[in-house]
Amino acid sequence: MGLDRPTYHHGNLRQALIEAALELARQRGPEGVSVREAARRVGVSSAAPFRHFPSRRSLMTAVAEEATTRLRIEVRRAIRPTDRTALRRLTALGRGYLRWAAEHPAHFRIVSAREQIDIDASPGLLHGMLDVRALTEETLRTAQATGQADPAHDPALLALLTRACAYGLARMRLDGHLPQWGVAPGDEDRKLDAALALLVSLIGSHSHAGTAAPGDGPTASAHDDPVSTIFKKGHS
Repeated sequence: MGLDRPTYHHGNLRQALIEAALELARQRGPEGVSVREAARRVGVSSAAPFRHFPSRRSLMTAVAEEATTRLRIEVRRAIRPTDRTALRRLTALGRGYLRWAAEHPAHFRIVSAREQIDIDASPGLLHGMLDVRALTEETLRTAQATGQADPAHDPALLALLTRACAYGLARMRLDGHLPQWGVAPGDEDRKLDAALALLVSLIGSHSHAGTAAPGDGPTASAHDDPVSTIFKKGHS
């Protein structure tokens, strides 16, 4: 595939090094990334990268920044115009996270390797992470305000639970755990979507009917159950 051929031609050395590091992570995992090897792959001296990345950790942090930007795009893109209720939007956010992890496994692994990146040294990385968290919490607050979720629960804890579920499902898929849990090859998307939708359904199972705010329309009914919808699609 020509991965060892120099790809840097007096352009953006910083970006070229980030792309080389990402390709190394795809091939070898995050632990296999080194500044020296990234430099070799873009065709510069081993000393050249240090103006941009004085350490391996700074290079990995830059890759994590790009990964988090991609995650923000994916989760927002996952929300469709037909996701009219907050719980449907919450399901879509989780689905976007799962798709991001499945389609960009190197990004997922680098962002997950917190010991190899420096969040405090990267305002952009921290902002991206907090943005996804804020969007999740905002969606849950809307669900509570419109009677779709029990307002007695702390929305920050519900957001943490939702993220833990999505992260755990994504990790199980990438680490090869799903076959031991009854998920057949080729059926990963449907089963993970169903598991996520089940969690969201449980979050909304103790909501108080009739407390929707004016203008927000009716709360989700049994016909809008995302779990039933996913399983119906899977068997159609």
